[in-house]
Amino acid sequence: MKRLIYILVLATVIFTGFAIAEEYKFPPPEFDSAYKAPERVNPAARPDWYAYMDVGVLLVFLSLSAWISLKKRSRVFMVALSVASLAYFGFFKRGCVCSIGSIQDVTAALALPGYILPLSVVAFFVLPLIFALFFGRAFCAGVCPQGALQDLVLIKWVKVPRWLDRGLSLFAYLYLAVSIIFAATDTMFIICRFDPFVNFFRMSGQFPMVVLGLLFLLASMFIGRPYCRYVCPYGVILKFLAMFSLKKVTVTPAECINCSLCDEACPYDAITGPKDSRVE
Repeated sequence: MKRLIYILVLATVIFTGFAIAEEYKFPPPEFDSAYKAPERVNPAARPDWYAYMDVGVLLVFLSLSAWISLKKRSRVFMVALSVASLAYFGFFKRGCVCSIGSIQDVTAALALPGYILPLSVVAFFVLPLIFALFFGRAFCAGVCPQGALQDLVLIKWVKVPRWLDRGLSLFAYLYLAVSIIFAATDTMFIICRFDPFVNFFRMSGQFPMVVLGLLFLLASMFIGRPYCRYVCPYGVILKFLAMFSLKKVTVTPAECINCSLCDEACPYDAITGPKDSRVE
């Protein structure tokens, strides 16, 4: 029943996204001739104060994610936050600017003379990293729209063999290195260019990328967050910083009896079996 509710909520968000994506922030000019304005592909320009509002929403959502995962420990609350993140950062903002793609902007600003880096982009890059140092991967847990989209279509997960899971995860490190090199040499922003989900957020895109996105969504129905686990370059950075976080998510350590059920039930293989600490 809960899974059905999640799917219905996702469908509602997607249809709402259609309406939002098709709305112009500023009315287009009217022409007396038969000229027809071309269809937009990229998000339209927005006032500067929108950027500050986006940063404020990001900060609030990160705080809520940290609180839910560390204190509230509620899956229902986290799903609600994920839906809100998907609606706002995904369909309303149309996936731009995102923390994942900000890697390229920061790299270009450091490597290319004259590249202007807005403070809002810096905030989208830095804030999730700061939270990772204090509270773990709060961004991944309930703020990332890409992750939320994959979560909400997960129906019946299949456990990926440990050796295959670790082997595939190495691709994210390679992808991070290549994206930095490409951004530093002003070649291409490949993270944005090959984002499999941004086409859904913008309701437009080239056919090959739409197919790629559909394939990732299909895989997400049976594998927990395949893009996050095997492709996402930002997740590589967050994973490293989370190793040193002051607060870590634990599985009720005071009540743990080493049954390993949580390890088997986790669709993301994020839980390692506890060591037997019983005294003989």
